[in-house]
Amino acid sequence: MAYAAVTSLKGTLHLHFLQSQPRFPLQHNQQILISLHQNLGFLQEVLEKSEIAYNNSAMKDLEAEMRDVAFEAEERIEMELSSIYLQSSSIDKACLLRLHGIFKQAVKQTNYLKKKLIKIKSKDQFAKGPSILGRMRQRGLLLGSTSSQPADPERENNITVSKFSKNASKFDSRMVGCDKEFKTILDKLTQQSAEQLQVVSIVGMGGIGKTTLAREVYKDPSITSYFYKKAWVTVSQEYDVEQMLQCFTDCVNPASNDIPHKQRNDNLKASVRKQSRKQRIHNLSGSLRKHLKDQRYLIVMDDIWSTTAWDSVQRCFPDDNNGSRILLTSRLREVAEYASSGNSPLNMPFLDADESWNLYCKVFGKTEFLPVFKLIGRDIVMKCKGLPLAITLVASLLSKTEAAVEKWNNVAENVSRYVIGDSNDACSKILYLSYNQLPHHLKACFLYFGVFPEDYEIHVKKLVRLWAAEGFLRAEDHCNMEELAMECLQDLIDRSLVFVSKQSYNGKMKKVRIHDLLRDLCLREARHENLLYVIGDEKLPYDKKKISCRWISSTSKLHLLPLTECFHKSHSFHCPYTYYFENVEGLFSHFKLLRVVDIERTHSYELRVLNVLANLLIHLRYLALGSSTSGSSILTGTTYFDLELFEFEYWNIQSFIVSGNHVALDFSKTSGICKMPLLRHIYIERIVSLGALPVVHRNLESISWLRPEFCTEDMFTRIPNLKKLGMDGRYGENNLDCFYNFVHLGQLEKLSIKFWYNHNRIHPYSGISWATNFLPNLKKLKFFCTNLAWSDMRLIGMLPNLEVLKLIDAIDRKDRMWEPSEEGFRQLKRLVIEDIFLECWSAVGDHFPLLECLELCECNNLQEIPSDFADITTLALIQLTRCPDSLLASAKLIQEEQYNNYGNALLVRSEKY
Repeated sequence: MAYAAVTSLKGTLHLHFLQSQPRFPLQHNQQILISLHQNLGFLQEVLEKSEIAYNNSAMKDLEAEMRDVAFEAEERIEMELSSIYLQSSSIDKACLLRLHGIFKQAVKQTNYLKKKLIKIKSKDQFAKGPSILGRMRQRGLLLGSTSSQPADPERENNITVSKFSKNASKFDSRMVGCDKEFKTILDKLTQQSAEQLQVVSIVGMGGIGKTTLAREVYKDPSITSYFYKKAWVTVSQEYDVEQMLQCFTDCVNPASNDIPHKQRNDNLKASVRKQSRKQRIHNLSGSLRKHLKDQRYLIVMDDIWSTTAWDSVQRCFPDDNNGSRILLTSRLREVAEYASSGNSPLNMPFLDADESWNLYCKVFGKTEFLPVFKLIGRDIVMKCKGLPLAITLVASLLSKTEAAVEKWNNVAENVSRYVIGDSNDACSKILYLSYNQLPHHLKACFLYFGVFPEDYEIHVKKLVRLWAAEGFLRAEDHCNMEELAMECLQDLIDRSLVFVSKQSYNGKMKKVRIHDLLRDLCLREARHENLLYVIGDEKLPYDKKKISCRWISSTSKLHLLPLTECFHKSHSFHCPYTYYFENVEGLFSHFKLLRVVDIERTHSYELRVLNVLANLLIHLRYLALGSSTSGSSILTGTTYFDLELFEFEYWNIQSFIVSGNHVALDFSKTSGICKMPLLRHIYIERIVSLGALPVVHRNLESISWLRPEFCTEDMFTRIPNLKKLGMDGRYGENNLDCFYNFVHLGQLEKLSIKFWYNHNRIHPYSGISWATNFLPNLKKLKFFCTNLAWSDMRLIGMLPNLEVLKLIDAIDRKDRMWEPSEEGFRQLKRLVIEDIFLECWSAVGDHFPLLECLELCECNNLQEIPSDFADITTLALIQLTRCPDSLLASAKLIQEEQYNNYGNALLVRSEKY
């Protein structure tokens, strides 16, 4: 975790000391600070570009040393800064001397680390110097496979045209389920209509069955009869181009298999002596291309990890327009998409419950079990979460275990330990491969998933904000840290380590999750790196054992005060469950270095913790507290809090989130919350008073929920880059001026308005240039509990870039007929209506020319969807929730007409409850 530690320390130095206008200028320490910053930059860059193998013991030891040096220096610097910033009097000279000593020691240590790193790099480059045969021996690369597995004479002798490499895991030999995927791949490989050479790819996490599926297809009789030549090569992470080409040639050239193995090796050695590597590769490439010319062939490249591996051989495959195919398997979507030239890779799914049980039974070789063992077996299968490798491994273990309830229960209670309990186990190796191959900048991102509970769906917006706050992402010039975090998350998804669990209508990810076995890997590695401790995960004598962990996650309701001695240097605290504060100040006064406090549910009266956090934790960057208080009325039982903060210029807060209907915060006693220079997101269920905005705040991107009287011209001109706004009209006067003031929010993309009641029925739209300069970038608009008229939709439809419109109880109940104007909604892609009073909707397809998704909820009086929606060729989904049968029938008619007239596969979904 050296990269994360170095990056975090470098960012801390820049934040406090090295900005153009530093928070804490240290003129006399400037040169030593610059030297330290440069040293860290060197270490960071070398780690980013390092090609030293992850299993290099010297490098692993050095990375651990880098991690400890950087984390310790950062902790000491932040401790001193806490003391300095919280002092009411002048700065203590002793603190400045201590800071100087920390910087001096850190420079000395990083200089030493630089020298060691250069030495290791030099040794590694020298070690890469042996001949091709030497490297082949080192990596175990033998004819028939480019894998780094040990030599296997049996595998060497089984390289034939019709046989694939036996290098695949022994646990991958049983295919159950995936019938749909099998047929899809088979059809793509034998598709008669596409004669040109095509690449078909299978993508998925390690152990999900990519190789098994590819092998089943490879062995299928229809494939054997359809293709004249077949070749299978397992590529793996460490590959050798010459070896791959030799393997391909041996597979497609039957004559080469008649040469005894020893003679072939002797010939190879002689060739090595006489020819250069470049010449040998050139000759093998020509030979392979010659043998494939005018042949209908199938090439399988299993477990490919890089685009360069594909580039090194793809020119050897001729395209004779005869239906030849190449089949790839990879964990990396980037590689699959690169090779597939526009064809979408097949995503391997997890097994469902029935398929998982069938695989379990197949490993046992029987389907009948005593009831008690069947119950335990079902529990084990459920815990494997559809991962074939895990099911096969645990079932294989049980099949050799005595049929004793106690022993089987022990396995059931420790499934993850049996799967990844030993890093040398075959299954553990497969899962660890993906982690070990991660670039340095992604490892902390991946391990961070360990802070969340098992089976937890994580909101993408929350996750990227947390990563940005933690400080382990490298800051790029002119790059938003949250955008960088999104790129990192997408990279982890493309590597099949993280899975999208919920998407928006247009395919954008909203929630993600991680497989339980990968989460266990995260926990294991994060503990090893002294990054994470999960309270309640295991019992430790907290008062005796000191543990220095950056991240704390509480999965239990343990009392935390005894833990302050153990975790006083921690940087983040996560609690996904209801938490009770018994001694707020006593607890958080020890956690002075916290950057992240994320407590999803607490009682509203305990939100007094806000003032404690605000005035103790000057390093805090992400604060999220959720109130779990419930009640029958949102207008009763409200708890008011005055937020009293000081020294705003020292605040590092990026996200300030307090949710709960019964919580109201008053910022009027502060000098203005938006003076905090790094603040990007404010979410408070009810802001009673916001205070003045003394400066223009260019970083603020989202704020909810503002009362209408706060939506002034002065306010909006001081937050010019606001992208998301929520307005709540419940507690104040619905001043129509706020609508006119929206013209100052030129960057606004999302607007939500709730509880707006225009009692005077004076439309707030006259004089607004809807089609030109009024909210020109607005893409999403939501009205909730308002009393608009359907006729108001005419002007809303003129918004030039509006893509999503949600109307949730938004129309006056007396207004029951909607007839859109001729202008319609030119750019609208998603329309959501929840309205029990709407009776008639008269529209034509031209009103919504680009509509993709129509969602109707509780439209109990609406009898049909306009029939002309059958002519909206972009329409892909109609979702009905608690709607009458007649509405479903009209949706089905539209679906049928779309298919008959345009061949579109419109999806219609209906939920009654």
